[in-house]
Amino acid sequence: MATYHFNCEVCGISAKAWRSEDTTPPRFCSRACKTKGLSGQSLKPERWVITPEIHELIKQVYKTSSGNGEVKALAKRLKFPRWKITRYAIKQGWVARQKKEPNWCEDEIAILERNAHLSPEVIQQRLKANGYIRTLQGIVLKRKRMRLLSSLDGQSARAFSECLGVDEHVVIRAIHEGRLKAQKRGTGRVPAQGGDIYYIIDKHARDYIIDNLHEIDIRKVDKWWFVDILAGGEYGLGMRGLRVK
Repeated sequence: MATYHFNCEVCGISAKAWRSEDTTPPRFCSRACKTKGLSGQSLKPERWVITPEIHELIKQVYKTSSGNGEVKALAKRLKFPRWKITRYAIKQGWVARQKKEPNWCEDEIAILERNAHLSPEVIQQRLKANGYIRTLQGIVLKRKRMRLLSSLDGQSARAFSECLGVDEHVVIRAIHEGRLKAQKRGTGRVPAQGGDIYYIIDKHARDYIIDNLHEIDIRKVDKWWFVDILAGGEYGLGMRGLRVK
């Protein structure tokens, strides 16, 4: 078997194929290109042709990239769109090295700990306000690795009202009156969507139940959840009695 390196006559992609030595070299990279090429259709000329020289340049960048914008710089130098180079590299099986974020400093960690209950977008904004730039993915991963959400188990105001068997407005009123502690998640929901979401951690839910037991109709509550809340989550039972730990 002989190995042939060729450029597709239709799309211009560089490829290789194995053929017996008594056959002609391949002309097309896929069945779709072969159909177009043999049908005699007037093909739109390729605007950004990947020549062997450009193939080597792209290969070199993807093999040695440090993640500091080398691919973008190459696209600008060749006057190619970035997506063209990226798509070609993907077909060739090349992956650019991603830029690694710097280690978190003590001030960043302190900001993350104080705002762990908020959405990643809000945490990103608060870090930026203090001069720190972090990606959303980096924030989510750091919060997960530090297990910052483990002490924030809880539910939304709507879920809390469903577990108590009351209307959501009863829970919202208790929050506004200061009888039930809750935190806003910073979801960015507009007033037309009902505004931001209140989040109630289990500790505050338990305190509210104990302090206002005379207002709670035991016949309406979700019994599995109710027992678990009062037991401090010892049984790991969520809504409808599903074990969640």
